[in-house]
Amino acid sequence: MEPTSSRHADARPRARRFPFRKHLGRLRARKRALIYTHDNPDPDSLAAAWGLARLIEHHLGIEAVIAHGGIVGRAQNRAMVDNLGIKLSAVDSLKMGDFDLFALVDSQPETGNNSLPPDHQIDIVIDHHPPRPESRRAPWCDIRPDLGATSTIVFEYLRTLNVPIDPALATAFFFALRTETRDLGREATAQERHAYLALVPLVDHALLYRMTHPKVPRAHFIALDRALRSAECYGNIVAVNLGRLRYPDLVAEIADLLLSYDAAKLVLCAGRYGGSAYLSLRAEPAQRRAGSIMRTIVGTSGTAGGHGTMAGARLETKIRSAQDLTREFRRLVGKLCELMGQDVRDPDRLLRQAR
Repeated sequence: MEPTSSRHADARPRARRFPFRKHLGRLRARKRALIYTHDNPDPDSLAAAWGLARLIEHHLGIEAVIAHGGIVGRAQNRAMVDNLGIKLSAVDSLKMGDFDLFALVDSQPETGNNSLPPDHQIDIVIDHHPPRPESRRAPWCDIRPDLGATSTIVFEYLRTLNVPIDPALATAFFFALRTETRDLGREATAQERHAYLALVPLVDHALLYRMTHPKVPRAHFIALDRALRSAECYGNIVAVNLGRLRYPDLVAEIADLLLSYDAAKLVLCAGRYGGSAYLSLRAEPAQRRAGSIMRTIVGTSGTAGGHGTMAGARLETKIRSAQDLTREFRRLVGKLCELMGQDVRDPDRLLRQAR
C-alpha cells in the first residue's frame, strides 16, 4: 500500500484546503532554508521538521537545515535521531545570515519554547497547538489545534504532492504518531488514524523497536527512584519535584509514568536545568484541559502551553538552587490544588513507609 494511494484520499481533505502549493511556489527564489524545532525536540517535532526538509529539498531544490535549541535528552528521542540518521544542528552553531527561508514546526513565535529570535523573519509556521497572534506574520501559517500531532500535517503535504517517503522517514512519522498520541489513545483524530495505517507497511520495524526500547544509563534509574520517593498526593493530584535534571524533558517522562497510578487524575512534575525550572502536567482524558490549567497556574511567571491531556511550561525566574525550585514548586502546587478544589495541607506520600 503506497502512501499516495487514492484509498486514503479521505485522510487529506484539510491538506487540499490549505493553499500550501501556492506558498511553496512563492518560495522558489530562496537559496537555503533553516527549520526550527522547539527546544529539546521530541519525536513529533523531529519528524515534522525532517518531513518539511524533505518537501523543501524535493520541490525547491535547496538545502534545508534542521536546527534546535537545548538538547535531545530523552533516551527514545536520542535513539530516534541516531537510528534514523536525522541530521540536526545546534542553533548556536549557525549563522542566521546564511539562510533566507525560515520555518518553525511544532511550536510558534514568541512562545518561549524555541530559539527563533524575537521579531525575526519567519516564512513558515506549522503546528497543532492553540494559535498565537505572532504566528500570523508567517505567510505560510498552518495551525490545526484539532489534530493530535504536527507530523500529521506534514505527512499530508508529502502525500498530496507525491513526495517519496522512504522507510526511515516513514518510521519517523510513525514513531511520532505513536509517542504523541500514545498509540492513538490520546487526542488522536481520524487523520492520525489514517496516517498511522498508511505508514504501517512502510515502516522499518527493526529500527522502530530500537527506538521504542532504547538502553538507558544508570542515571535514568536514579532519577526514577528519586521521583517515586519524592512524589506527593493531594487527593487525585500527584506532584513531584525532581530537583536537578539531566535533560529537560525528564519532567514529561516522569509525568507520563505517574499518570498510570490508579488514583491520579492530574500529575505535575518540575525540575531545574540550566538555571530554569521546567514543568510538565498530565491529565486523564476526562479532564481534557491540561493546557488551560497550566497557563492559569503559571500565569505571567513563565511561558506555558499544551493540549487537553498534556502541557508544559518554563518559568522566567532564574532557579539557582534546590531551595529556589522548592519555593516555586510549592507555590504552583498550591495554585493547582486551589484551582482543582484539593486540600494542599498534609499531602500523602505516593510510597508510604512500610510498617
